[in-house]
Amino acid sequence: GLNITAFMSRSDLATAFSFFFIVISFDLFFSSSAYLCTCIRRAGTSMIGKVNKIIGQMYKIYFEKRCIIICHPDEMALTDPNAILFNIGSSADIHSLVEMVETSDNLHRIYIPTADVEETYAGICSEFLEVNAGGGLVSNRRGDYLLISRNGLWDLPKGHQDPGEDIETTALREVREETGIYELQSRGLICITDHCYKRNGIWHLKHTWWFDMLYTDPTDLTPQQEEDISKAAWVAKSSLPPFLTNTYPSILEVFREAKV
Repeated sequence: GLNITAFMSRSDLATAFSFFFIVISFDLFFSSSAYLCTCIRRAGTSMIGKVNKIIGQMYKIYFEKRCIIICHPDEMALTDPNAILFNIGSSADIHSLVEMVETSDNLHRIYIPTADVEETYAGICSEFLEVNAGGGLVSNRRGDYLLISRNGLWDLPKGHQDPGEDIETTALREVREETGIYELQSRGLICITDHCYKRNGIWHLKHTWWFDMLYTDPTDLTPQQEEDISKAAWVAKSSLPPFLTNTYPSILEVFREAKV
């Protein structure tokens, strides 16, 4: 593939990322063990990189619908002759990469091969103010999935963690607040996605912990309009594809990790 070598420092990284909006989605494949899920949930975001290192997964960084993938050098996708590689060095010009991502309609994936995936990812995270959020992929007994419409795109209910609150409690509370449904059972952690946004001149990195939830009560949905949610709907699994063509890449990751 095409190999683009850049030399960059951590201070240059923060400057470069101020030019664009990125969504980071962390692929987390884990054992079905309830013990492992509980340890991750209690330890907080400090465990994300450790678990990722143990299970050998990659990190995906989204630029709208384009993707930068931080992976090991032996990643099979790197053999694709159309793959574009970006090697991080020691002194900087990442601006050419940013410009290429923003201006090329044909550019879909850029790979950053590195021997230490965790360290590279942690270096990026350290440039942002990190916050936690919780959300839910909710299904009912018929197998329908709960989607909300927010700012013209289909989304899943989620929100920020309150101080001292357990992250699973956050997820349940936010689903209830944003959709008006209360009879919920959490069935475990699906994955963690990361989303960067700028607020009051400061870049934030929001770690969203997604839980599999079952809804058992057939009451109506009540969208939380003060959160710009215009609609909430149950969607049959067979009807999901058109909804998922009008959503965020990180939401697609949640469905993929849940194997829906």
